[in-house]
Amino acid sequence: MLKAMKYRIYPNKRQIQRIEKHFGSTRFVYNYFLEYRQKEYAKGNKKVGYIVTQAELTKLKKLDEYVWLNECGSQSLQMALRDLDSAYGRFFKKQGGYPKFKSKKHKTQSFTAPQNIKVANNRVYFPKFVKDGIKVKLHREIPKEAILKQATISRQNNQYFISILIDDNISIPKPTKAKDAVGLDMGITDLVITSDGKKYENKKYFVKSQNILKKLQRRLSKKRKGSNNRQKAKLKVQRLHTKVSNQRKDYLHKISNEITNQYDIIVLETLNIRGMIKNRRLAKSIADVAWSEFMRQLEYKAQWRGKTVLKIDQWFPSSQICSSCGASTGKKPLNIRKFDCLHCGKKDIDRDINASINIKNYGLGQVDNRNTVGTIGS
Repeated sequence: MLKAMKYRIYPNKRQIQRIEKHFGSTRFVYNYFLEYRQKEYAKGNKKVGYIVTQAELTKLKKLDEYVWLNECGSQSLQMALRDLDSAYGRFFKKQGGYPKFKSKKHKTQSFTAPQNIKVANNRVYFPKFVKDGIKVKLHREIPKEAILKQATISRQNNQYFISILIDDNISIPKPTKAKDAVGLDMGITDLVITSDGKKYENKKYFVKSQNILKKLQRRLSKKRKGSNNRQKAKLKVQRLHTKVSNQRKDYLHKISNEITNQYDIIVLETLNIRGMIKNRRLAKSIADVAWSEFMRQLEYKAQWRGKTVLKIDQWFPSSQICSSCGASTGKKPLNIRKFDCLHCGKKDIDRDINASINIKNYGLGQVDNRNTVGTIGS
C-alpha cells in the first residue's frame, strides 16, 4: 500500500534559502508553461503535453536569462510540469476546473523530490540536500521494509514540513466479510450522527477562536506595511489559523479511526459542498466542520483496513423518509428536529438518527443489488 507520512522539519537559515529557491523555481516553471500551453492551444496546437514542455524546459535552462533554474533539482522542476499536465488531465476529464497560475503570496508553498529519499539519524536527505540533510521530527516510525518513493516539502504559515510517500510492501487487504454496517448523517449542530444513535459533537474550533482572531487582525491592520512589527503581527494570525486547522484535523482523525475500526461497511451521503458553501448564512459553519476532509480520511483508512465505503445518491431524501415504514413525509424546515410519521404512528424520532438509518438501509440495498461486498451477517 502507498501511504503518505507527514513530518515537521527544522531547516537552518542556509537550507531555508535553498528551499525557498525551490518554491520559487517550481512555481515559475508551472506558471511559465501554463502560459506556454495556453498560447499553443490558441494557435490550434492541441498536442502540447508533458514531453513537449520537458524538452522546452531543457532549452529554457540553457538561456542566460534563466540560468538560475539550474540551482534547483532538475527532477523537482520536471515534477512541476507533471503537476501541470495532471491539472490539464483533470480539467479535460471534467474532474476539476481550468488550471490556475500559482501565487507566491499563497499561504502554502511546495515542491516535490521524486526519488533518492533517505531518512537516518533524525535527518532527511533528498536531492540538493544530500550533504547535511535537514533535521526532522519523526513522531511516527517509518517501517524498515518500506520503500521511500518521493517527498513533498512544503511551507505552511512559516512552518516547514515534509510528506514522504512510502510503499510499505503490504498488499491492500481484500474486503472483509461484512458483519457491521453503519450509516452516517453529517450535520452542523452535530458533526456526525450514526445509525446506531451515536452523535459526535461539532467542536466549532474556528468559531471559538473568532474573538482572539479579530483582535489579532485588528492589530495587524494598524501596523505599517513593510515593517517588522507588521510581519510579527501577521505571523501571530497565521499561527492561530494553523492551531485551529490542527485541532480540527486531530479531532477528525480520532472519529475516522474509531468508525473504520468498528464497522465493515460505512455508508455516506454524497454532498455538494461547493454548492452548499455558497449559502452565506451557513458558509462559515460548513467550512468549520470540514466534511470533505472527514470523508477523505474515511476513504483511505477504510482501504487500509479492508473496509468498504459507499456513497449514496446526493438527491436521496434521507430526512423525508420514515426509517420504520419507509413512507415519505415531505420536506421539513431545519428547525424541526423531531420526526413524526403519520403513516405508522412513530413519533419523536430524532431527525438526524432517522436520516442516518435511511442512509444505511439505502446503501445496503445497493450492496445487495450489485453483490460487490461480502455477505452481511450477524
